[in-house]
Amino acid sequence: MVVFLSPHLDDAALSCGGLVHRLTTSGQRVAIVTICTADRPAEWPLSPTAHQLHQRWGLGEQPYVQRRAEDVQACRLLGAQHVHLGLLDAIYRLDDRGEPLYKEDFIGGLVHPCDRQLFLPQVRALLAEWLGLAEQIFCPLAVGGHVDHALVREAVESSCDSSKLRYYEDYPYAERGVAPPAGFVPEVVPLSDEDIQARLRAIACYASQWPVLFGTLDDAMARVSAYSRRVGGERYWRRG
Repeated sequence: MVVFLSPHLDDAALSCGGLVHRLTTSGQRVAIVTICTADRPAEWPLSPTAHQLHQRWGLGEQPYVQRRAEDVQACRLLGAQHVHLGLLDAIYRLDDRGEPLYKEDFIGGLVHPCDRQLFLPQVRALLAEWLGLAEQIFCPLAVGGHVDHALVREAVESSCDSSKLRYYEDYPYAERGVAPPAGFVPEVVPLSDEDIQARLRAIACYASQWPVLFGTLDDAMARVSAYSRRVGGERYWRRG
């Protein structure tokens, strides 16, 4: 089995949809394991940034029911098994005083100490079964500095054999440029037109997300296609 680790309900499709399709159509078993898939308890406070995101998603105050359904549809289209681990997104997590850990600094900011004490061990524990089953693992490189991407990468690196670990370029953050990580070697996976179209159709399944990320669906399709042409397919990284 090949396992793609997705911090959120769209990351794997955005970054790896072409390779996932290529693997499943060749007969390979693939699981997309998504970490942050739960709605917050209704009584928990929302930071202004989280409230703004809820408004932009247009799914109400408990948006993850629909977001999970979007992911099921995308995974089915790609031929992959969907797995939802049920942890909370960084925008919802609270400190020991009941205050949001992150207000506007969950992208490009520092990982909060509470996340290292509580969230990181939870991620390790929930991933253990899937890391054990996997012949190959794809995890985020954490391009863009989203704390959830960084924490998933840290959990995986501390829990599995690096020889079966590959890193994907977190799209669309990767559009800004990817500095070659020290000691890493790039591997470009060429994609057929069918693979690219499958990636685009999977991205289109996330109807609450692509308007926030791209504006229009036509813009999303054009930008993803252009990036794929620029790198020659999809680019992954491994330790040299």
